Amino acid sequence: MLGYAAALAEHRATQVADEQTFSALWSDQLAHLPTLAEQAVRGGLLADRMAWVFLAGYQSALRHTFSELPTHGLAAFAVSEDRKGQPPLPGVTAVETYGTVQVSGYKTWVACSATLAHLVIKSDRGPQAAYYCIARETAGLTLTNKYGGFLPEMSQGVAQLENTPVPNPLDAQQVGYFGIRETLYIYMAFCAWVGKHASSAADCQELITRLGLLVQTPPADESALAELRAVDDGVQALLASVPSTATANWQQDQRLISMYSPGLQKRQV
Repeated sequence: MLGYAAALAEHRATQVADEQTFSALWSDQLAHLPTLAEQAVRGGLLADRMAWVFLAGYQSALRHTFSELPTHGLAAFAVSEDRKGQPPLPGVTAVETYGTVQVSGYKTWVACSATLAHLVIKSDRGPQAAYYCIARETAGLTLTNKYGGFLPEMSQGVAQLENTPVPNPLDAQQVGYFGIRETLYIYMAFCAWVGKHASSAADCQELITRLGLLVQTPPADESALAELRAVDDGVQALLASVPSTATANWQQDQRLISMYSPGLQKRQV
């Protein structure tokens, strides 16, 4: 991202007290930016805690995966379903009646459930699987907010769908790359955020540039995998440069970055 140092100076003292404030700032200041990489970086610069770092990268990954998503308003990708309940909550399935598709069931982990404008859900499995974008106000969609000890400022709720009408399915050709792109965009947002706490913005700028190249074309050969591992090493090294007082929940929330490393280091073509 060009102008990182100037943008860093502009946002160094930014404070974002709650999810509603971050959601409004994202729509007002980031949604119109020309590239998803710039959205992630600017989101990281806006962030004053790891919950917003996550949301910044997450939004870019979602829109890279599903290009049909609306540009304004936070979105969430709800995949997780109940496997441990007694009995478990039913997963989401779709039924077509008189030309209208409706979905019913539960998704058990929904990021930014309190503020999202668009919910992407997967229905069914195997050949019947499909992905839909549902507006928050759609009839039959109920969101229940929860909060946990990890990224505690961000709502992490449950979605209940009951005969909820859905539009045409989304183009899902890029779904297989969502996991790696989510990681890389979150890393970009994190590197931008670290610049507000570390002494060398140049290191952060270099990693952001390299991440921007990786996120466009997921690694498909040994050379690209070597670069991915090297960039991951650089991002993990930044963790040590962040003071423990950077955020109130730094000791547990730094796991947002460290938890991705084993998968990246073991990734194969």
